[in-house]
Amino acid sequence: MNKQNSTKLYDLNKLPTDGYVVFPISMSRISNSQSAKECYKWLEFFDKKITLIGLDAIFIYTNGLYYNNENSALSVRKKTNGQMIFHSNAVRKLIIKKKKYMPQAIHFLPWDYIILNSPEFQTYYEKLQSLDKKDPKFHKLVLEALKDRKESEANINFIIEEIVVSHIIRQKLIEFPKTLVRKDLFRLIAYPGPPLKAELYQWKKRILPQSKNFPFFDSHYDLDNKIIYNFDKITLDS
Repeated sequence: MNKQNSTKLYDLNKLPTDGYVVFPISMSRISNSQSAKECYKWLEFFDKKITLIGLDAIFIYTNGLYYNNENSALSVRKKTNGQMIFHSNAVRKLIIKKKKYMPQAIHFLPWDYIILNSPEFQTYYEKLQSLDKKDPKFHKLVLEALKDRKESEANINFIIEEIVVSHIIRQKLIEFPKTLVRKDLFRLIAYPGPPLKAELYQWKKRILPQSKNFPFFDSHYDLDNKIIYNFDKITLDS
């Protein structure tokens, strides 16, 4: 795990009720560290932190991000559609087989659902694109997030889009399907690994508008290390 803060990080003792746990699913991890069996384990893990029933789970497939590359749209569509269908059906089968969770409270959404249903997306996306061109530090952190992918306009847009969508989810700027949720009091994003440093940077700089009247408005849950990052409480090491 990259060192991003000097504050000791802790696990969550319990989850509040009436909200969402959101699991972004990376298409590159869908057959290994984010397989259907692993996803079911996440549901079981968070189930132990629930004191009152009233949560829905959202699985968001990052299929739309993979059009930000040089491959043909048709080949990307065929591959990602097949992956999403297989994975979501496998999760559903586990839920039905084990009879522990309400199937209707587990929702499966594509990446473009956020883009199409959030009026703020394009404005925020353009704002971070502008920041990437003007702010060398932000650009450096975006390139760092690319890891082994080559530096290109497509891959940079991949990271920017990821940051914007995550921000929209946390800030409750998108409506999700409801089953057990009533007032939609929070969204907790849970993903294997720490948040992107570029994401922390834009948060610290208050580039995108922020609202702070609900739990986890500034949080990222690391499923690998079982710790929660609160953006306002940690420092970003450059």
